[in-house]
Amino acid sequence: MSALRTYVPVFKFVATFGVIYIVLSLIYYLYLQQDYNSSNYPDPVTSQVSYQTQQLLNAIGYNAQISNVPHHPSVYMYLNKTVVYRVIEGCNAISVMILFVAFVLAFAKAWKKTAFFILFGVTFIYIVNLFRLVALAIIKNKYPQYDHISHDILFPAVIYGSVILLWLIWVKKPKHI
Repeated sequence: MSALRTYVPVFKFVATFGVIYIVLSLIYYLYLQQDYNSSNYPDPVTSQVSYQTQQLLNAIGYNAQISNVPHHPSVYMYLNKTVVYRVIEGCNAISVMILFVAFVLAFAKAWKKTAFFILFGVTFIYIVNLFRLVALAIIKNKYPQYDHISHDILFPAVIYGSVILLWLIWVKKPKHI
C-alpha cells in the first residue's frame, strides 16, 4: 500500500489534467457549435487568425487575400490571386492552447503566477501559430515540393515543440515565474 502512496501525486496530476482538458475541450466544442452566421463562415477565432495571417503576409511584401469558403467553415488564403491553403478550425491553435492550459493548471500552486504564465503561454502559442501560417503560405507558394513535409511534419513539430518548451519552463519554475 505504501508503494501506491508514492504515486499519488502522479495520479492526482493525471486526473486533474484529464478533467481540466475534458472540460475545456467541451467548452470549445460548444463554442464551435454556434451558428456564427447564415453563410456558415468559420468561428471568430479562425476568422481572426486568417485575417492576421493575411496582414502579416502583406506587411512583408506578399499580395495576400482571404475569402470565406462558401458552405464550409473555412477561409481561403490567396497569394498573388492563387489559393495556397484553406484555414480551418484546426489551424487556429485553440486545441493546442487547451492542452497547454490543462497541463499548467494541473501543475498549479500559486494562482497569480499560474494566471500570468497561462496568459503568456497562450499569447506565445498564438504568435507562433501566426508565424507558422505565414511561413506555410510562403512555402506553399514558392516551394510547393516541400508542402507535405512542412505542413505535416515541420510545423506540427514547431507548434508542439513550443508547447513542450513552455511546459518545461513551467515545471522547472525559475523564481521569477
